[in-house]
Amino acid sequence: MNKIIHLEDIKNIRKLEQQVYNETQIPTYDISHWNAGTQYKELLLSNFEIDCNLDFSNYHYSYEYEEKVQQAVACKLLNIPDCQYNCVFIHSATAAICCISDYLNKHGYKKVCVIDPSYFSIYSCLLSFGLNVQKESLILDGDGHCVLPYQTILQKGYDAVWITSPIFSTGIYYEESQVLLMEKLVQNNILLIIDESAAAPHQTLTDRLPTSNNIIAFFSPHKYLSINSIKFAAILCSGTVKAYLEDWIDVFIGSLPISACAAIQHYLSPNFSMCASLHNKHIMKNKQLVDELCCSFPNNYYRGIGSTYITIQNSRLPYQDCLDSYFMYNMMQHTHTSFIPGYINGFSQTWGLCYRINLTHDYNMIKSHLGRLFNHFL
Repeated sequence: MNKIIHLEDIKNIRKLEQQVYNETQIPTYDISHWNAGTQYKELLLSNFEIDCNLDFSNYHYSYEYEEKVQQAVACKLLNIPDCQYNCVFIHSATAAICCISDYLNKHGYKKVCVIDPSYFSIYSCLLSFGLNVQKESLILDGDGHCVLPYQTILQKGYDAVWITSPIFSTGIYYEESQVLLMEKLVQNNILLIIDESAAAPHQTLTDRLPTSNNIIAFFSPHKYLSINSIKFAAILCSGTVKAYLEDWIDVFIGSLPISACAAIQHYLSPNFSMCASLHNKHIMKNKQLVDELCCSFPNNYYRGIGSTYITIQNSRLPYQDCLDSYFMYNMMQHTHTSFIPGYINGFSQTWGLCYRINLTHDYNMIKSHLGRLFNHFL
């Protein structure tokens, strides 16, 4: 049986959390968890408005949507009045990863590069479709700038490069110098697949690049709001890729669930923008709290800006390239706090010990548990 190391490591972390609970009867709080806190959920629920007057009985497919709806979504995603990309709807970013992997496999892409850090399922999915896929790490220079391994990509002869923006779970968006390098890759006939499923509104990478047949980008706007059940994904691509995907989505995924149809409507409504504004106020308050804690415990820092997730680094603790069960157990025993170590998502050694923080968690939970971690790591 083939196992996914990422998931196995998280299962082992959960076992350690349960072990500590069994010994202390105190639950361990995971500050990396994808789900939002109670306060944020209540805030969003009290302001969330969605049209439930939908057809629950019929099948719904992306190609059945009028082009004006598809273009309205594409233009809103890229914050431009006229989008030259075609738009395909699918129910989730994970499903988009699967169908794009299939496209690469069937269209002769012989060597694919995934830029780490990245979402774990990308590499596993590409492998499962039989692709020759390798990982390359972002270079973190002495000033903390993220640098694309541009020369390595050219030297190794990759014909497709998978990029995540913002840089996975960090809130770090690529600087203009790196965008120019991506433009050169496209000009060299290298396909860019851009995962923007967690990008903040109006902070997309795709709109900073010239429209090209050598770009496939996908988005999941509700993911930014930490709405993980009523959501959809949009793939922006050329007309040829669109035609292929619409056929093969029917094979692999089937029709759109009603939750995706509702999410498409909600995204185009004024209420989405209002929810985004409430979300931003919530995470900014928590970000200010993290700033205060980092000032009090200066060995801890982060580099991200406006995003649901940031990645905390520690200047004193060594990098871990595998699960250190004793380290995690000892930390949980003393802090009753848990996290997902950065190595699991492909953060390289230059990041040192790092872990994701979800800024939609409750203010007091972040204050208590992140404070305990920082104090524990003195």
